Amino acid sequence: MQKRTAAVNNITANSIGFSSIFNIGDTAATNQKSRAIAVQQQGAVFHKAEEPQFDDYSLFKRRANWPKQASRATSATFHHSDVIHVNQVSLIGVSSSSVLQVGSINKIVTESRIKHFRKFRA
Repeated sequence: MQKRTAAVNNITANSIGFSSIFNIGDTAATNQKSRAIAVQQQGAVFHKAEEPQFDDYSLFKRRANWPKQASRATSATFHHSDVIHVNQVSLIGVSSSSVLQVGSINKIVTESRIKHFRKFRA
């Protein structure tokens, strides 16, 4: 990968979290994984004994069902400048195994698994 310089004037980010990356510059490889259990419960009382665990749900035990890779295509990239110029970026958030990248990434693998459910009183 050709090395380049990133010239960034201004980036405003409100929130970056949960296995996410904000990177200025080129990256050889990145691999983010995020697991979460989101419970929306009627009332505001949560008890430690009732907290769900990742082992309680098969979603977190299963192997990822990645799409089959298509046949390889030959490609070539020509960088017309050794400098990446970015004037301004404004974003609300980057979350759950996401990447905000100013530059190139040679290899990226991201995975996010979220079990979300609601509990209502009968």
